[in-house]
Amino acid sequence: MDLNTLWINVKKIWENGRGYELDEILEETEESKTAIFIKDSTRAFVFVTTKQVSVQSIKKILKTAEENKSDEIMIATTGKVTPQALEIGRQNNVEFIHRRAPLLYIFDHWLVPEHRVLSKEEAKQVIEKYAGGNPELLPKILISDPAVRILRAKPGDVIEIRRKVPPKEELVKKYGKKFGEHAYEILKMLTPAGEETAYRIVIETPEEYLY
Repeated sequence: MDLNTLWINVKKIWENGRGYELDEILEETEESKTAIFIKDSTRAFVFVTTKQVSVQSIKKILKTAEENKSDEIMIATTGKVTPQALEIGRQNNVEFIHRRAPLLYIFDHWLVPEHRVLSKEEAKQVIEKYAGGNPELLPKILISDPAVRILRAKPGDVIEIRRKVPPKEELVKKYGKKFGEHAYEILKMLTPAGEETAYRIVIETPEEYLY
């Protein structure tokens, strides 16, 4: 993956997945891009690179993020992050995307349903209705799931997953006649009712609910 492809992916995560807006490109080179995204009063510092992230580089990134009064930090690289740099990042609540923990914006794919983090009040109602008030009885989704990572849901959050079959004409217009009709048939098979909603509670590890 080249720098531009990685940048487009990261930009979609922040804008489409998290509701932020690109505020400013701070620096752009052949090997990296540094930007600020904003949402209300929250500032997110995003560093995208094709190079390995070392201790020296993460210290520089953290300093620049602090100078820009950032509330959140993401470092995305097509390369590696050294163990020492990872540890420094964890200590400073840095979100990483790297070779061993990749993350693609998956919600553009026609097979991926809509995901939404419920508010506390909505989650309470869902737990009462479908789990008798016991959140442990809800189906689970891991915090490492790509959709959860994009939405930045936390353990204990409830995710609403809604799959809706679009009109065949819409899929044909978007993908062409042959593939559009094929996609429609698959989606109809997956969702016979035309629209379905499911709920999952976010957990840290599978072992949390092994009895």
